[in-house]
Amino acid sequence: MTTPFWFVVLALVAYAVAYWGYGKWFDRNIWKPDPNRTTPAHMYTDGVEYFPVSRYVLWGYQFKRVAALGPVLGPFIAIQFGWAPALVWLILGNFFIGWVQDYSSIMVSVRNQGRSFGPITYEFTGNAGRNTLLGFILFYLLIISATFIFLVANFLNVFPGSFIATAGILGTGILAGQLIYKRRASIVTVTVLSLVLMIVSFALGTIPALQWKAPFGAWNLAFWAALTCVFLWLASVLPLPTLIQPVNYISFFPTFAAIVLILIGALITPATGVALAQPAWLGFWGTAGNPLWPILFVAIACGAISGWHSLVGSSTTSKQLDVETDAHPVGAGAMLSEGLLGLASLACYMVLSIERIRELGNASVASWVFGAKVLTGPYLGPIIGEAGMTIYFSVVLIIFAITVQALVTRFWRLVSAEVFGESILAQKHVSTFIGLAIPWLFAVSGAWNNLWLYFGGSNQLLAGLALMLITIHLARVREMTQYTLYPATFMIVTTLAALLWQIRVFYRAASAGPEKTLVVGVLKQYGAIANALDWVFVFVGVALFVLGLIMAARTYMAYSQAMRGQIPQPQPAAGDD
Repeated sequence: MTTPFWFVVLALVAYAVAYWGYGKWFDRNIWKPDPNRTTPAHMYTDGVEYFPVSRYVLWGYQFKRVAALGPVLGPFIAIQFGWAPALVWLILGNFFIGWVQDYSSIMVSVRNQGRSFGPITYEFTGNAGRNTLLGFILFYLLIISATFIFLVANFLNVFPGSFIATAGILGTGILAGQLIYKRRASIVTVTVLSLVLMIVSFALGTIPALQWKAPFGAWNLAFWAALTCVFLWLASVLPLPTLIQPVNYISFFPTFAAIVLILIGALITPATGVALAQPAWLGFWGTAGNPLWPILFVAIACGAISGWHSLVGSSTTSKQLDVETDAHPVGAGAMLSEGLLGLASLACYMVLSIERIRELGNASVASWVFGAKVLTGPYLGPIIGEAGMTIYFSVVLIIFAITVQALVTRFWRLVSAEVFGESILAQKHVSTFIGLAIPWLFAVSGAWNNLWLYFGGSNQLLAGLALMLITIHLARVREMTQYTLYPATFMIVTTLAALLWQIRVFYRAASAGPEKTLVVGVLKQYGAIANALDWVFVFVGVALFVLGLIMAARTYMAYSQAMRGQIPQPQPAAGDD
């Protein structure tokens, strides 16, 4: 009998080698962090954006800022080729590309006075390059938002008890923020209280009388999506310490615990008898008629590599780094931890047969939850029961999605302000409304599987562009560039090809008329609207491809200039020796 045991062990060993082997070598020979060099957190301390944070706390924040549904649901799409290609990409992608990008995104910002990628892009590629990148990011954020809003709404719709449990956890986070920042309560006291309240929230979700179901029939998904948008609106406009920061802090504990519990379940499968039920290989064209290259490499968005991480690392984490030597455990450590989430998720799908997944409606949501229960049931089931496991793992999915989506929505508002300047579109309530209304419409279309590949393509393309900006910096300071240049090139070529493939999919559906629409939600019954949405998705894909291609060309030209010494060295900041 073959179990997930050896495959999980293989990945754990590979991640350990990546961190302590290749990672330490890269650290010593490429970035050469200096613990005595003053970081932006100390140079510009303001208590709002710039302030030093312990590496242990910052690692937790970084993990929760980046870990979302990419490594959870991506492997579900990837197993159309079999579990073996998905496992290989989760290991090798993270080993050679993922953590390198995350760590280097933090360091390139730290070495450039804590500036984010917008100003850095302006310095490297000029105003046109900066505007191109910002335009690409706006379309990219719309796709992320549409995908995550749909999935959160779907979770709330499929698992009725998840609403009361999620509401309890979000309320606990808000209370924790008030106690920490308003009442100056001890962080230990607040943490213990929060853990107790979260356990109560999970328990409430198992009570049948509290498992509320939306009464709107075919429009249930639209209702849950709208309710999700209300929370995201608050997250976008309220101060960070009021909502996002404390919610992210307390939600770290149940989400990271879920990863550990699933991996323990996989490691004890030789004793529990849980066997692999998925085929290892299903062919280059898989079961859905998509080519393994480039689709596999964008299906697993995050877990192997993610452009979102570069935005987080350069925009927030770099401003809170206490000493330069903390960048490796925070950046590389959080990314490899997210790889564990991808590994745990793949294990959940590996133990469910094709027939079982078909019985679950071919739904990634139900498959992850039931797979997690299969792995952990032998030792967790007797403690919290069937209902407890269902609520726990379903709510963990929601927390993974909604906490990161809160940051995405806020990031949309900030980028909109940068793009639209003094116009009404930059006003925080107007920009937030636009940044939620369009994704809500896309989410209600229900075409999440295809939108996911847009999300993966744009997300991984952003990672390739981030690696190119890192490469340009390394070139101008005369460090080795091949360890970021080659991964950047692979990701840019692969993701542009994936976007072209998915544009083709939407174009064929749009051209065929309403009967062949890819819209599968409640809007499918309105043929003209469904067909119009297909055409909108074609436009979005073309915009992502064109903007990404232009930006890629500009970064390669800037790299050539940097290699010729035509981009000046970064200026030392005040307080730098």
